[in-house]
Amino acid sequence: LDCAGQAGRTASALGVHRQTLYYRLSRVEQLTGLDLADGEDRLLLHMALKAARL
Repeated sequence: LDCAGQAGRTASALGVHRQTLYYRLSRVEQLTGLDLADGEDRLLLHMALKAARL
């Protein structure tokens, strides 16, 4: 989310292959019931993750 949807940049930042990143994003969708293609769902997830770090 912090990399603005740039899969290559995100995978590099996490130190994983892009396919691994896609798998993890798919798992996030399955576990949360969110659709990460939807802007409101992405915002909700991003804010929840930021709040959890506080």
